[in-house]
Amino acid sequence: MEVSLVDVAVRPPAPTELRRFIQRLGAAALLDTSGRLYQEQGLANLRMNEAEVADRLIFDPRLVRLPLVRMGERASAGPDEPAWRRWLAEDGR
Repeated sequence: MEVSLVDVAVRPPAPTELRRFIQRLGAAALLDTSGRLYQEQGLANLRMNEAEVADRLIFDPRLVRLPLVRMGERASAGPDEPAWRRWLAEDGR
């Protein structure tokens, strides 16, 4: 399987790609709640529903928890080495 890496500082994820991750994982799973930008914007003090979080992520992809990893239909947001190892084992690698 081919691996492609994208430097999101140079090319942020496209809204359609973010929507795919949101559909698979939910918007809250993509929100980087430990990031500097999250803190600076005071987002911890807001009550946002799933749609509002998704809108924020699409408007400002710098709020996305990295790395975003996709393997076929599987996806993860943030470091999740156990899941990546499991995916590879399931695919016989």
